[in-house]
Amino acid sequence: MTAATPVKAKAGGHLDVLDGVRALAAFAVVATHAGFNTGRAVDGFWAPFLARLDFGVTLFFLLSGFLLYRPFVESAVDLRPKPATRPFLMRRFARIFPAYWALLAVTMLTRPWEHEVGFGVQKTTWTDWIEYATLTHIFFGDNPHQALTHIWSLSVEMSFYLVLPLIAAVSLKGRRPKRIMKRQTVALGLLLAAGPLWGLIIHQSDTLQRQLALQWLPAYLDWFALGMILACLPSAASAGAWPRLRKLVEDLTAAPGSCWIIAGILFALSMTPVAGPYTLDPATTSQWIAKHLLYGATAFFMLLPLVSPAPAGSRTHPLRAVLADKRVLFLGRISYGVFLFHLVIMFSLIDALNLQLFRGGFSTLFPLTVLASVAAAWVSYRVIERPAQNYVRRRTRRGAADIQAPDAAGAPLPPAEPLPTTTPAAPAEVAATEFPEPPPDAKKLPLPPAPAPDPVTWDYDQPVTLGPWVPQKTAIPTDGVPESERTTERIPRIPPPRG
Repeated sequence: MTAATPVKAKAGGHLDVLDGVRALAAFAVVATHAGFNTGRAVDGFWAPFLARLDFGVTLFFLLSGFLLYRPFVESAVDLRPKPATRPFLMRRFARIFPAYWALLAVTMLTRPWEHEVGFGVQKTTWTDWIEYATLTHIFFGDNPHQALTHIWSLSVEMSFYLVLPLIAAVSLKGRRPKRIMKRQTVALGLLLAAGPLWGLIIHQSDTLQRQLALQWLPAYLDWFALGMILACLPSAASAGAWPRLRKLVEDLTAAPGSCWIIAGILFALSMTPVAGPYTLDPATTSQWIAKHLLYGATAFFMLLPLVSPAPAGSRTHPLRAVLADKRVLFLGRISYGVFLFHLVIMFSLIDALNLQLFRGGFSTLFPLTVLASVAAAWVSYRVIERPAQNYVRRRTRRGAADIQAPDAAGAPLPPAEPLPTTTPAAPAEVAATEFPEPPPDAKKLPLPPAPAPDPVTWDYDQPVTLGPWVPQKTAIPTDGVPESERTTERIPRIPPPRG
């Protein structure tokens, strides 16, 4: 292993290693669906592992909480302009819907009738397709189309996108960083409690269970909140808040292998019967809560070293190197398409290969689904996703809702112009050369307009800029003036008094 360089973010705040996590999450979902439909996630040696790879959804939710909340909390604590709601929602819409609607079109053309009702299949109506197109199907209590059973998580994501600006507006209100972080402690605590509490309530109501209320946003607010905690840690350091938590986190991230061992142990516990059955049999209240908490804690400890600044002089951990490999990063960039299209491809392959559900064939179905899904996702990324996102980025950058402050993203001010050096001269010469008399009509001359600042926008997809979680001490130069008190403003040149 070679010495690691400090973790740096690309222009726009992109953190490569998180693309690797997206790829891992997407293919975990593909594996658990292939295992279930072939029966390998229900019975056999690998059943506990395959049955729990729906954990990939947990990773997606924590990533959303971390990536999307960080611009809001940084703008509040650092007293910078906050992200505008309209561009935020426009970019989220461009991220989710164009490729998703392409999936709906493919599904309608290839498998139009597969709407599950118990163990039967009925015709999918136009009402159903409208519900799917608007991602509102989970609120009507219908069993989903066979090839769209995984889309419930997109409904949860969109619900989170809609409420996130409101959460930020309420919990990040104020101008004092320490008070803001205290308010964050309360807000995040409430969100952490919301998921288990919602699950407890739903399990006591047969009506809400039939309405699929366990697939609504409140059941997963704690997973998003765990990602939001990761987003708050750098701002907590700059505000001097959460000292004990930051010290614990710094100790853990100094040894990333320890974090991943903890994550592995927690995931192993989720594979036991304490987290519920491997089949579609309903879990008890305690089993659902146990699985829910274990999944959230596993994802938290897995992501913690990846979103933390690497200690100076540390070596690259092998897992971090794998997740940052260029081939894995490619899969991460197209992972949304893999997630979208894999089920409709999987059921088409089951028909083409004449496989029977729950009767084996995992070693054939899984690799073929992966290959076909990667091909479909690459086309979706090049033809639909990237053009749509680039178009919306251009529109939001030109819009008036963008952040216009030239130093909103920490851009340095232009350096002061150096004063001209001249040879010593008599006072009369100085007055005649450096500070000549203004012309009589100087007051009538219009001042040149100030140049408009370049628009600065948040990159809502991956707004990541890693930095130390312990504020650095300010160095005192030899002249005794701290760097924080220095200024780069131009010094006015005042002519000497006449007399």
